[in-house]
Amino acid sequence: MISRTRRLAGALALIGAVAAALPAAAQTTVLKYSNWLPVGQAMRMEVIEPWIAEVEKVTAGRVKVDTLPKVVGTLPAQFDVARDGQADLVVFIPGYTPNRFDILEALQMPFVSDKPEVLAPVADRFFRKHLASYGEFKGVYPLSVYVVSPGQVFNNKRPLRSLDDFKGLKMRSPQPSATQALTLMGAVPVSKPVSETYELMSSGVLDGTLMPPESIPAFKLNDLVPYATIVPGAIYNTVLVLGINEAKWNTLRAEDREAIMRISGDVFAAKIGTAYATGDRAAFDSLRKAGKSVETAPPALVADMKKVLVPVEQDWIAKARKKGVADPQKLLDQLRADVAAGK
Repeated sequence: MISRTRRLAGALALIGAVAAALPAAAQTTVLKYSNWLPVGQAMRMEVIEPWIAEVEKVTAGRVKVDTLPKVVGTLPAQFDVARDGQADLVVFIPGYTPNRFDILEALQMPFVSDKPEVLAPVADRFFRKHLASYGEFKGVYPLSVYVVSPGQVFNNKRPLRSLDDFKGLKMRSPQPSATQALTLMGAVPVSKPVSETYELMSSGVLDGTLMPPESIPAFKLNDLVPYATIVPGAIYNTVLVLGINEAKWNTLRAEDREAIMRISGDVFAAKIGTAYATGDRAAFDSLRKAGKSVETAPPALVADMKKVLVPVEQDWIAKARKKGVADPQKLLDQLRADVAAGK
């Protein structure tokens, strides 16, 4: 009996030793990803899905991402979904929850940049160097902070060649600075997520939308927007964040966090910017081939916009100061210098 007990104990010890010796790849952490992007959309197909595959590769299989069959919660609630652990990984849009991420809005000011391939990686580096310390993302670790294409102007009423042409147009707005800009130009802003745009335009609730050009075909809006207006320099940009529940992030091995960050941050952002720049050109070509009007805003209109949109920047400066930013204007000047230098 004692011999059998000893043999059993030895066998158990051997099993334990073998388990301890198993390669780290056998001990996998699965991250649940709440996806809201449609099939075919550039960010999803060209950047996020390859990134998901790369995460598994660079961590030698120790970390995998499981894309959930449908989005958890609502699109505007994705930050809370990650923070509260309902999903581990999300893409959230700070501008969908006004008055919550005020300091981050520096990246969304009018006429900062209309080139996503430049601004997207700059945005991540600028955030980490100048904005992260204000703690607006508490509970969610930002794997990458970036912009997509600048929002351009699409509507179903008329070409937009002067400020008067904006008056009375019911336009979807994705974030606070865009909402303020539309109001200053005489339009009627309606704050709604991109996922609701098709229904609201097809039902006549909206006359148009501010939106990255790439997203027009991705969200099946080509036939609903006969007039496209390209504003040089851009009325606004929209910040997005690839974020992970902070507690979950901290459970990963240090070497795996380092490996994931090597393919995230400004590297991920640069790929987003390139994908959107390509997608924008294709979207405008598609609209032109379909006989839609695609015009660049005349210089006089752009000059008028710059004058009338001055309060957008002034109001952000006041908000940022209240949130503890000592010199908000210096931040904006630095951002524009970084964009000009492409760094």
